[in-house]
Amino acid sequence: MKKRLASAKNPYLRKALKAQLKIAKKIRDLKRQLLESPRSMRAAIRAKIAKYKVALKKASKKVTKVAIKVDALKVRKLKAKLAKAKSPVFRKLLKAKLKALKKVAYLRKKLAAAKSPKAKAALKKLLKAAKAKLAKAAAKVKKVVAKCNCAF
Repeated sequence: MKKRLASAKNPYLRKALKAQLKIAKKIRDLKRQLLESPRSMRAAIRAKIAKYKVALKKASKKVTKVAIKVDALKVRKLKAKLAKAKSPVFRKLLKAKLKALKKVAYLRKKLAAAKSPKAKAALKKLLKAAKAKLAKAAAKVKKVVAKCNCAF
């Protein structure tokens, strides 16, 4: 979670990730407390852990929802950039990036809706590959922009 929070740029996503991380830390602290506490207190601590686990699940769902919205926003921004672009080389690169971004957004939605662990594992694998493809496309766009040092 910390790694994802560090790389997140969208303020809404950052807020959701911080809330999720806060709850996860609380659970970690309670588990440590459980080991050190006397038997009479353990039941109460376990109940608190169960309550926070429910909250963590809710926070994780919120992060997923926000991430999907952020993906949609990225697609809209890229479409606007593509509409303004005049250079055929740059347009081609932007189209490739847009296609990869749409694939990532689609797979994120499918992963959020997936129920079985097998399906989730398969989708995570596909999502990882799609993210790699997106990173490659983004790097190409960045390289062309840096090489030309101008707006297309």
